[in-house]
Amino acid sequence: MMGTSVADGPISRLAVSIACVVYLVGYAGYCFTDPQLHSVRYLVYAVPAILAAPLLFQGNARSNKAASAYLLTYLSLGSLGYLMGVKDTGSFLNDFIIMVLIIVSFVPTINVKVEHIRIVFFCSLAYFALAFFVAGHEVRLFQILESGTGSGLEKGYDNNEGGLLGPIYAVFFYATGGRPQFLLALVMSLLGGKRIGVIAILVGVVALFLFRRATALKEKRNRFIVLLVGLAVINIAASNLLSVSEYLHQRLHISVQIEEIMLGRHAIAVEMAEDIDSRPLVKSLVGYGAGSANALAMLISDGTLSEPHNDWLKILYDYGILGSIIITVFIALVFSSSTTGAVIALTNAIIMTTDNVVIYLFYQFPIVLMVAYSSMRESRASETAIAPEAQHDQGQAGMNSAISGSKPFVPGMRIACRPQDADQQDGSERRRRTDSDRSHRLVPVRSRHRFKWPAVATMYYPRRAIRVPPPGPQGRPRDRP
Repeated sequence: MMGTSVADGPISRLAVSIACVVYLVGYAGYCFTDPQLHSVRYLVYAVPAILAAPLLFQGNARSNKAASAYLLTYLSLGSLGYLMGVKDTGSFLNDFIIMVLIIVSFVPTINVKVEHIRIVFFCSLAYFALAFFVAGHEVRLFQILESGTGSGLEKGYDNNEGGLLGPIYAVFFYATGGRPQFLLALVMSLLGGKRIGVIAILVGVVALFLFRRATALKEKRNRFIVLLVGLAVINIAASNLLSVSEYLHQRLHISVQIEEIMLGRHAIAVEMAEDIDSRPLVKSLVGYGAGSANALAMLISDGTLSEPHNDWLKILYDYGILGSIIITVFIALVFSSSTTGAVIALTNAIIMTTDNVVIYLFYQFPIVLMVAYSSMRESRASETAIAPEAQHDQGQAGMNSAISGSKPFVPGMRIACRPQDADQQDGSERRRRTDSDRSHRLVPVRSRHRFKWPAVATMYYPRRAIRVPPPGPQGRPRDRP
C-alpha cells in the first residue's frame, strides 16, 4: 500500500505479529474439511481490527491516504447501491462487510518484516502439504495436459488455498530474491491445480522484468499510469470473457464443450451478460449492489456455485460502470506504491478473471503484508540513495557561500575545497586514516604552507578538507612556525 511514510516501529510490528498468529489459526479452517475446524476460520475476520489497533491507541500512528480514500469511497458506493435496491439483502451485507474489512486492512501503515511473510508462507505450505497428502489425489494440471482436450473435469487435486495463493507467493519471492521460497511456491501452485495460477505467474514474472528494465517506471506517477492501463485492459477483457472464450473455442476447433472447459462459468456469464445489457441506465452506472452477482450465480447453478468465478464481471454487475472504474483506479493507486506491489496487482488481476478472490480475507491478508513490506523496503532504499547526494549538495553550497563571501567565514571552520598546488604539497601534510574513514568522511589536513583559494567552486571529494588557521594581526592567515 502507498503510505504517508515508513511505518512506526515496535507497536505496529507487534500488531502485525499478533495478526499473523491469529490468521494462521483461522487459515487452518480453510485448509481442512474437518467440521471441528470449520468454525475456526472466522478468526480471520479479526485480523483487520488487530492491524488497525495502533491507529486507535497510538497517537503518532500513520495511515495510508490512498487506502483511507478508497474506504470512504467504497462506503459511499455501497450505500448508494443499497439505496437503489439490492437483489438479496443477506448477500449484500456479507459482501459489503467483508470488502470493508479488507480495505481497512490496507489503511494502517504497518511495519512488516520479511520474516512475517516467510512464517505465514511456510505455515501455509505445511497446511497445504498435509491436506494434499491426506486427500491422496493425482495432480490435476498433469491430468489436463495428458488429456489434451483442455477439459477441466479431471478429478485431480483442486485446491483454492494452494492454487490461488501459491502464484502470489511465487511472484513476491521472485521479486524480492527469495529463490528457495519461489521454487516452493511454484510447486505449491502446480499441485494446487489451478490453470489460471500458472498464467498469473508468467504474467507476474514478465511484468517484473518490464517494470525493472524501464527507468521511467521507477517514478511513482509513471508506475501508476502504466499499472492503471494494465488493470483496465484486464478488466475489459475479463468483463467480456464470454465473447472472448466463445471466439477462441470456435477458432481453435476444440472438441469438448465450452462448459467442460469453463466449469459452470459460461452459463453464469451468459445470464449476467444478458442482464447487464438489458438493465436501465441508472443500474448500468451504479449496479445492483454488493452480493447481487452471488445471488444470481446461486440461482442459475441451483446452489452448486455460490459465486460467478469472475471478479471483474462481478464488480461490473454489482457496482456498475462507475463502480468498476472507481475500484480499478483505487487498486492502481494503492498498489503502485512500489514495483513489487504493481507486479502483485497484475498477478492478482489475472487470477480475478476466472476466480473470486476479492472478498476472501484469507487470500487478501498475505497481499496486505507483501504490499506493505515492499512499499517500506523501496521507500527506505530511496531515502538511503538520496541522503548522500543531499549531504554533498549541502556541503558544496556551503563552500560556494564561504568563497563568494555571502556567508560569514568563521576562523577554524572546515572548507570543502581542493588546493591548487595539491600536487606540490610536501610531506608535512598528514592524513588521519582509520577503517571508518574509508567511506566519504571529512579528514582534517594541517598545512604549514599558505594555499591559494580557487577562483571558482570545484567538485569536492570528501576525503580532502582544509582547516584554516585563525587570522593574524593584519587579518591574513598567519603562518605556523
